[in-house]
Amino acid sequence: MSGLLVADTDLVIDFLRGRGTGAELLPTWLRARRLRLSVVTLFELRCGQDWTRRGHGIDALFLNGPLLLDRKAALRAGAIEAQLRSAGTPIGVADTLQAGICRALGLPLATRNRDHFTRVEGLELVDLSAEGASPS
Repeated sequence: MSGLLVADTDLVIDFLRGRGTGAELLPTWLRARRLRLSVVTLFELRCGQDWTRRGHGIDALFLNGPLLLDRKAALRAGAIEAQLRSAGTPIGVADTLQAGICRALGLPLATRNRDHFTRVEGLELVDLSAEGASPS
């Protein structure tokens, strides 16, 4: 895959902690200028303990600016949330917003949380093993 991709917060946390799948893959994606992060990831990182210890490093990941939750993404996320609620399989607001941004922009999502995101119809997920991640 040569195009842009969105990394979910779980992989960014791996990268910041220096271990796990995200620590393996994010440097490659950064060097190849493929990596994009959303405002949802920025929000989740700011809420977490990593911000206090690694705030400046986190800021550096967003130098190109985060992918925004614009009108199109918000409406897409709302439709996803309605569909998942109707099916009795909601995935949480943050994950729904992340999926809405990806769907609105037509970008694939890289995440270890496949259980949640496979529920979102039409969302392309990055095959982490094909990207070079070690099997977990």
